[in-house]
Amino acid sequence: MLNEQGEVIESFEEPIEEIVETKDEYDNDTTDWKAIALKNQGIAKRYKTKLSKSKEVKEPEPVKEVSKAKEEFDYAEKAYLKASGVQNNEFPMVLEAISTTGKTLEQVLDSKYFQAELKETRELEATKNAIPDGTKRSSASAKDSVEYWIAKGELPPADQRELRTKVVNARISSEKDKSTFSDNPVV
Repeated sequence: MLNEQGEVIESFEEPIEEIVETKDEYDNDTTDWKAIALKNQGIAKRYKTKLSKSKEVKEPEPVKEVSKAKEEFDYAEKAYLKASGVQNNEFPMVLEAISTTGKTLEQVLDSKYFQAELKETRELEATKNAIPDGTKRSSASAKDSVEYWIAKGELPPADQRELRTKVVNARISSEKDKSTFSDNPVV
């Protein structure tokens, strides 16, 4: 069956059951006419609803504009961020939070999650800046370095053969660089 726009619609025809009249032993009609009428009324309502829905012209749903991810803040937003205590090096973190959550700048700055993340980043930066460069305390030697094993005065475990070779060669070269004269002269 075709509708007014020429589109094929499903057929609304269903086979209608034939009404069978029932009678009792005295030839009295015992058919439940009321139940049959209510059933047919329900079927008619269903058909009417289907027909009205098929005649409706469906308008396409408006497409929501997907906002492009911000690449940079404008001057007003930068001023707002600075007034809120956000430093220039933390701007990319704010941009990332805005793009991942889809929240506005104010909502991101007010969120507890972002504030905790910002605090953690600032603490890590402060810790990193607190350790002086170029001192022995700046970083501990790793157990897989030659300097560690020379300072310890031992050889690495036997299963680390390559490292053992490097440690031995470093010891040999350091012995060659030493003075051949003793520290306590005999004369």
